Amino acid sequence: PHRQVRGFSMAPLTAGSAAALLTKSRYDPAIASQLEEYVHTQCKNQTYDVDANLALLKLYQFTPEKANASVVARVLALSLMRLPAPDYLQGTYLLSEALHESPLVAALADVAALLETGAFQKVWPLITPLKPELLQHVPGFDDGLRRFILDVMAVTYQAIPESHVRESLHVDAAQLKSLLDARGWKLEDGIVKVTLNADNTAKPKRPDESGFLRHDQMSKILASVGTAP
Repeated sequence: PHRQVRGFSMAPLTAGSAAALLTKSRYDPAIASQLEEYVHTQCKNQTYDVDANLALLKLYQFTPEKANASVVARVLALSLMRLPAPDYLQGTYLLSEALHESPLVAALADVAALLETGAFQKVWPLITPLKPELLQHVPGFDDGLRRFILDVMAVTYQAIPESHVRESLHVDAAQLKSLLDARGWKLEDGIVKVTLNADNTAKPKRPDESGFLRHDQMSKILASVGTAP
């Protein structure tokens, strides 16, 4: 039989059983091991439970000596895949200074900073070193970032040079075609034509040579994407 934590089975958590566990024992450090295993399950199955993940980080606040930096990194990686939702930022608020300084967490902070400023082409060289220890255990991470980048482009540009899009997404021509087809975007004479919408028709932008977005642009983008259905 499965071990019990104050009336709850130690069977692997599901979304439903995790919610029930947190309702009864959210602040009980004894459930941390279950929540840690649940993080691994989310990574493996490409599911996501922000409430359970933030609850685990909160427990680490209470028992910092038991905090697992590897699990924290996986939680943060899962949350970055859901940008522009504020989950990543909320997670970082719960971390101790020691966790912030751990190598994987610090590396993800660098990735997040580049995503926030729209410096997408600079993201991918930082991700490659993270694959062996972290990102190989978080399938779909690259695709999650690409979805966010495309969402940003959708509310910012009407037309973008193909080379800029490919470098921003870190994809080859075949991968780019698949991504564009999925969104109904056209590629004509080396220019990606973005489907017109309320955001990119009012004040169309052209990417500058650096690929950076101004702060006011990114704030508008995050607000627009965050309210999309």
